[in-house]
Amino acid sequence: MTHEIVTLRKDDEKFAIDTVLGNGWQVMKAKFWPLLGVMGVAGLVAALVPMANFVIGAGGTLSIENLGTQLLLGTIWLIITLTIELGFMNVNLMALDNKKFSPDDCFKCIKFLPSYAVAMLLSRTAIGLGFLCFIIPGIILLISFQFAGFFIVEKRLGPIAALKASWAISDGARWHLVLFGILCQLINVFGTMCFLVGQIPAFMINGVALAATYRSLLANTPQLSDLLPPPPLSDDAVAKLLSEDAWPFKADSSAPASPTHGETSAGTVSETPAETVAEQPKIDLPAEKQEEK
Repeated sequence: MTHEIVTLRKDDEKFAIDTVLGNGWQVMKAKFWPLLGVMGVAGLVAALVPMANFVIGAGGTLSIENLGTQLLLGTIWLIITLTIELGFMNVNLMALDNKKFSPDDCFKCIKFLPSYAVAMLLSRTAIGLGFLCFIIPGIILLISFQFAGFFIVEKRLGPIAALKASWAISDGARWHLVLFGILCQLINVFGTMCFLVGQIPAFMINGVALAATYRSLLANTPQLSDLLPPPPLSDDAVAKLLSEDAWPFKADSSAPASPTHGETSAGTVSETPAETVAEQPKIDLPAEKQEEK
């Protein structure tokens, strides 16, 4: 990964808020039922820990008797929560790319859980310390590290590299990201006011819009251009590559074929041995034997 610093002009925008929110709206309408299915399955899985807590009666005040059970259930709940967070990033990217997806695509991301857990531990610790320093540093860190999960699930980066990449794509767009975050919160509030049912489409719109923001920021960050996928070839470009004139290693049919091993240029088999036989040493024969010979 290159790290050269490329500055943008002040009038350049790395992403357009109306465009990414419009993408979220369009994808929500087109993929509403598949997204709802993923949300339903993820919600049921997330509810397993509270249900288990209720059944075994380990809830309530933490005590010595239920300390081990609470720690175990808390660890399981944390694993499920982080897996669902990472899985929704993957599903939102797939929905943005108009790919088919299922609830399995949400939970397949558990293989990236160690990297994501380390990234979240580091980032949220830094964010917490930032909020203690007059709040503003915490807000800057929060909006700068929010895309680390996308780099982990899509680009397979490690936790440190993902945090650095998230910081890099946020550079030059932090004020727009603050405004984008405020608008997303207003969408959530408006969804809550619609008898709580509106929270479902609001969640979908915000999730896809965040994925679209990540894609736009990455595409407009020159120092991370090596992480961009190659552009698809057009039909004309493919036809040109497959044409005879564009094929670099095409054999010339008019050129004579080089003779193979064991053949001469005329095409006859050569009787010259591949290796020269060493001359045998001369043996002195007795006089009578030489006369008979």
